[in-house]
Amino acid sequence: MIFADFLGPLDIYEAVKAGLRQEIATVFRSAVDSVVLRRIVVQDERREVELWVELSSEEQLYRFGTVLAERLSAAVRERFPVEVWVMFRIVPLTHAFLNGQPRARSVPSFE
Repeated sequence: MIFADFLGPLDIYEAVKAGLRQEIATVFRSAVDSVVLRRIVVQDERREVELWVELSSEEQLYRFGTVLAERLSAAVRERFPVEVWVMFRIVPLTHAFLNGQPRARSVPSFE
């Protein structure tokens, strides 16, 4: 799963969510169904968009960060002339658990 958080107006989110998911899937060469785009409601009157994309390594940021930021910004700005902030959160697979089970391969147990 690839997680991304959208902070911004509901009307923009509804209009661009499919395109954002598609762009993320394309950059990571994955299925659109593996991209989860969540809208976080914030108290902010500005019509700006803030996107946080979770990566699993600094290498992903180096390899995909600029391209992903450009594509996501363009996907929003082609429909809405707003400022788009794209930021990244790095969560190593050694720190990711699904139902309490480590998601990384060859992860040592904490026992």
